[in-house]
Amino acid sequence: MFTHIRKFISKWNSNQDIYIEQMSREETIPFNKEETMTLYHVETEEDYDALMLELEEEGCVWGYTGNKPTKDGHWYIFKGDTVIDKYDIYLGVASKGYCEKVYLNIPIQKYKTRKDKIKEDVEYFSKCNEQIMESVYEFIHQDNNDIVNNPSHYTSGGIETLDYIKAKVKDYPSYAAGNILKYVSRYEYKNGIEDLKKAQFYLNDLIEWMESD
Repeated sequence: MFTHIRKFISKWNSNQDIYIEQMSREETIPFNKEETMTLYHVETEEDYDALMLELEEEGCVWGYTGNKPTKDGHWYIFKGDTVIDKYDIYLGVASKGYCEKVYLNIPIQKYKTRKDKIKEDVEYFSKCNEQIMESVYEFIHQDNNDIVNNPSHYTSGGIETLDYIKAKVKDYPSYAAGNILKYVSRYEYKNGIEDLKKAQFYLNDLIEWMESD
């Protein structure tokens, strides 16, 4: 008998799902592997390629060949339904439908490239900023006795708007980071150096905030 298993491929024909089981050439996988398995869903080839580079940097290999993640291309098999399963340093590939049926207790993480994540963060923080400023506006106009008419920088009860935001917002670093991302991402097509200066202002203020803690 062979002392080491070199390759193990199992196929699931139900719903045309094909699953390539991960297996080390030097050891078998424990029965309770679900406890430490991670599942990544990649919707685009760009996401797939980015994940392969990241996993390769972590020292991962394909469990059934021992090759580096970027050497074996599996995107074409399931395309937008591709799920990469990671156990220790060993990788396998399956369809999203298969994983949803088999790994009921493991959440499937949607993997996005860094570029996509930054875009999502900018959109998220921009929405947060709008909600925050609406709250500030409502607060300022609640009581005319608290208003100091200063168009250049609104104040209320002697407290500048940014200081009020810091006092009321639970996660000011996220608010500041959102502004930094927003102004840096748009400066080329909107307000140029003015946006960069705004980003610099929030960056300096964020540094000062964190150093004061």
